[in-house]
Amino acid sequence: MIAAWVGFVALSVQPVSTPFTVESVDQHVIHGQVDRANGPARGAVVMVAGSGAFDRDMRFGRSGTDRDAIFADLAGRMTSNGLDVVRYDRRGVRHGVSALEALDREAYPGVTADNLSRDLEAVYAWTRSSNGLGARCVVVLVQSEGAAHAAGMAARGEVPSPDLLIGIGAPLESKAAVLQWQLTLRDAESLEMMDRDGDGVITNEEVEANIGTTPSGVFGRAEPFLQPDGGWTAAEIETLRRNQRALFEQTREAALGLPDEDPYPDALTPVFSQGWWKSWFTDDRPLARLFSTWSTPMILHYGSLDSQVREARQRPAAEAYLPDHQVRIVLHPGRGHSLGPHQLMGPMDEAIADEIARDASRACGG
Repeated sequence: MIAAWVGFVALSVQPVSTPFTVESVDQHVIHGQVDRANGPARGAVVMVAGSGAFDRDMRFGRSGTDRDAIFADLAGRMTSNGLDVVRYDRRGVRHGVSALEALDREAYPGVTADNLSRDLEAVYAWTRSSNGLGARCVVVLVQSEGAAHAAGMAARGEVPSPDLLIGIGAPLESKAAVLQWQLTLRDAESLEMMDRDGDGVITNEEVEANIGTTPSGVFGRAEPFLQPDGGWTAAEIETLRRNQRALFEQTREAALGLPDEDPYPDALTPVFSQGWWKSWFTDDRPLARLFSTWSTPMILHYGSLDSQVREARQRPAAEAYLPDHQVRIVLHPGRGHSLGPHQLMGPMDEAIADEIARDASRACGG
């Protein structure tokens, strides 16, 4: 349920920003910036992006406005709530250059699941260190796969736990379970959601009318889900599941057969290493179990339309490994993976963005 906070207005003051660099465990140099609080800072927020070639702004929207830069937009709300904000460029991505120059094509072999987590740890340690930002209270905000990077940091246990962890479409089940749902279950579950009259048959009319309110609406087209005979029966949906499971196994086998150091998805756009891609098939550790080494409070936001991570699958993981008092799960009706109206992309609903900024501020005494 989304809390209504009447009278709060996010200030539109542009924060003062200062650049920083931090060296990661393998001597890779991480570049970022600190957006300074409006007034004395009561703490800091470290922002961690999910899967993609994201720089510190995390531009991932369809509005054509500055609000598409999800992390930059959130930073303005956080600084207005008395917090410094630490944002950094993901390994292999350059900030402030043209799209053609943004990818560091030499860096992709190091864009692995482990290095992405250790990069976060280096930034987090710098944020707390007296030789860095020196923040006494630190909130970690993770978007999507960013939760896996934070969970890896928790499992290693080499840094103090944060004062709060905020999740945006953040998985608690394993990475392997997330990918398997996306490739083998999302379409079947979406079709079942379209059966509005509950008769067990999903007609083409129901598909066209309702696909936009399901996770598979992320593709923006009803045509792939239309049946030549006019509808889907339960048996046909089960056949779809079976066929997609077979395709998943083929995809898995092909991925595991490639060298770890090869580029993913290809040599033209080397965003990750194949080693990173393989981890989505092989890493079956529930992230909730990794987070259980921390007593950190967690506020996890999910959208009912999320095309990547389903809230209903994360609750059992939380219940299995984390005490009830540690985790607050918030489900936002009609919102997607980035907590906006689209199944996947932003911009984020402004009321939710303000709610997140307030929660971060409260964690540091605001």
